[in-house]
Amino acid sequence: VVETLSEKLEGGSGGISVAADGRVFVADFGEMLNGKGTPGTRVYVVEPDGSSRVYASGFEGASGNEFGPGGILYQSNIRGGYISKVFSDGHIERWVSDGLALPVGIATARSGDLLVANCGNNTIRRVTLDGNSTEFAKSELLACPNGITVDDVGNVYVANFDNGNVVRISTDGGTSVLATLPGKNNGHLIYFDRYLYVVARSAHQIYKVSLDGATELLAGSGVQGLDDGPGAKATFSYPNDIGVSPDGRYLYVNDVADLSSTGVSLAPMVIRRIRIAN
Repeated sequence: VVETLSEKLEGGSGGISVAADGRVFVADFGEMLNGKGTPGTRVYVVEPDGSSRVYASGFEGASGNEFGPGGILYQSNIRGGYISKVFSDGHIERWVSDGLALPVGIATARSGDLLVANCGNNTIRRVTLDGNSTEFAKSELLACPNGITVDDVGNVYVANFDNGNVVRISTDGGTSVLATLPGKNNGHLIYFDRYLYVVARSAHQIYKVSLDGATELLAGSGVQGLDDGPGAKATFSYPNDIGVSPDGRYLYVNDVADLSSTGVSLAPMVIRRIRIAN
């Protein structure tokens, strides 16, 4: 079942991360894609009851994000080309820029290092928690890598923004296409409980993908809209990122609330949730 959680939030749909206490942290990418419009400067926090407030500000195109050790939120700045640390009091600190080119998704490797998806040069960077940045993967299969996640044994999965492919990077560094979703334009993805949950952005749908590549439509009729209801009948509007609640009951997705958008305009946004367990 899909339901709308928040009111409309100013700013465009960037990343989503869910804290251990169930609060949802949503990045403001900015008004437009492709370097147009004003870059987003804010990260919002959305409470489980749907209320929201600005948690931190001062970013340059807030895109993907990830909680790391100590409750620090690591926030990509796609327009600035660096990653910020966001501390629990909302204070932000510019952290790493070396080797980053239009950074978007961030994931935590099993080693504890961060993996960053570079849309700008089709690479994945590994960043240690002391700030050392090195290349982790480069492949012709990566096409503006957007979302990134890691499974239980260390395999990495990347959702391409420039096509519908989900790319698997094995622990030995080999790359292969795991699955191809409709719409030719993916948002982000997350690994949870032996499955990937992937946003097919331009198809206005959310898919469940097994680790052997089998795909199953989870939610979204494929028609652009903001209608709540049963998964296959509900509608989405250029959804982008996805997160899971600590108890595994809900997935959270950010949608473009302007139904006249063709996917270039990203603002305002609204937070939806999908119930996947009782």
